[in-house]
Amino acid sequence: MLKSLSDKSQLLVLVLITMITRIPFIFDGYGVEEDSWGLVVNAYEMHSNGHYVASRFPGHPLQEYIYFLIYDAPAWLYNSLSLIASIIAVAYFFKALKKIQLQGAFYIALLFCLTPVFYIAGTYTIDFAWTIAFVMCSFYFLIDKKFIMCGIMLGMAMGCRLTIAIFLLPWLILIWSNIDWKTSIKDIVKIIIPTLLIGFLWFIPAYLNYGWTFFDYSDQFPYPPIAKIIYKATIGVYGLIGILLIVCYKLLGLNNWRKKQLNSVTLFSSERLLLVCYLVIVLHVISYLKLPQKAGYLIPTIPFMMVTLGLTLKLKQLRLATILFLTSPFLLSINLTDRLRGSTYSSMAMKFQISGQEFFVDPLSGPIFSEQSKRINKMNYCKRVMDKINKEEKKSVLICGWWYNELAVANLKRKHKRIIKNHATKLEFYSPCLKMNDAKQNGFEIFYLPEQNLFNDQMFNQNCTDNIAKPFALIE
Repeated sequence: MLKSLSDKSQLLVLVLITMITRIPFIFDGYGVEEDSWGLVVNAYEMHSNGHYVASRFPGHPLQEYIYFLIYDAPAWLYNSLSLIASIIAVAYFFKALKKIQLQGAFYIALLFCLTPVFYIAGTYTIDFAWTIAFVMCSFYFLIDKKFIMCGIMLGMAMGCRLTIAIFLLPWLILIWSNIDWKTSIKDIVKIIIPTLLIGFLWFIPAYLNYGWTFFDYSDQFPYPPIAKIIYKATIGVYGLIGILLIVCYKLLGLNNWRKKQLNSVTLFSSERLLLVCYLVIVLHVISYLKLPQKAGYLIPTIPFMMVTLGLTLKLKQLRLATILFLTSPFLLSINLTDRLRGSTYSSMAMKFQISGQEFFVDPLSGPIFSEQSKRINKMNYCKRVMDKINKEEKKSVLICGWWYNELAVANLKRKHKRIIKNHATKLEFYSPCLKMNDAKQNGFEIFYLPEQNLFNDQMFNQNCTDNIAKPFALIE
């Protein structure tokens, strides 16, 4: 059936699949990550200040400026921009694969489309889908030998995420020719100049506001344990079903590679393309290991991982892998059972403990459904917190931690629409001992949300929160 479809029809099918699979999930808030809500808080702050403000260092200026323009828009509008970016990423990835005439281009693009972490990224506000969309456009123009456009798109990707500049090395290796090195140097210059020029232009406002201190990144949480790092880089990216399939088919493809049975491509050798794909993966893994807090950091590796399958698997093997992989977003998820920030699960779920936290494996609820239920659970909890705050008349400070951004968005939206008067509770991300004591002496009661007493002390290397503050209690 697929053979009877033209390239344009296959592209249309991919676009429709990408769109239809994500639309149902764009209406439940801005995302499960605190950074998803932090971008909205930042948009309000930029609107209020009238100038650029980084949501988190080193900044994501292209996306931050777009969100500034729609700062008070509903969640579905914010999220729809990531959905559109997902469509662009899948479409240009497919077009690039067709350009090099790699067999099974449709299946490879579909594998990318339905990889759980990329699927989820198309339903919330963080820049992951935006970044990979520009990278895939750059990849297509590289293949099409439109090197200036290739550089422009990579520069735009840097405007979403600065670390994406590491794609310059794989791109240059892909187009280098020892036979005609003079032309290669000219083509390299055509890529490098627009990439760096546009990329750096995006960060001029960050430099003017913060100086060179913007060129940094940090996280309030400690470096994760090795088990969590591996989980996020494997199951967190591909899902439990997906990672098992990737491992099995990589072993099968390894046998083909040893026999030198790579599928052919045009424009350059299959061996060079395979090398570049692995280089992309290695460079991003190194970058991920510097701060391995999110599986989304590895989204740029996914299309190139799928290309390695396309290069090493026979078409029948690739087709079967795709059919099996289609279940990965929808079945067999692993997540926290925590009733406030965990996911819901079916009666078929199996529970287990790791490092004092309870997790579940649910065969009937895949990563995308698990993510959605987690978003809803967190939103419901924040609504209950805000409802209590808005009724409170006593002066108080609430240490929110990872709940801060979501509560701040609810607060900003209500104030913007003049639904409520200013309440007596001050929301704090975290607070040092001295600041809490000063607030207490000025008549404020100090409260903290669940677990934030521990992280508040950890944030400032102190041991005072439980002595000064009390748990914020909700009536069950």
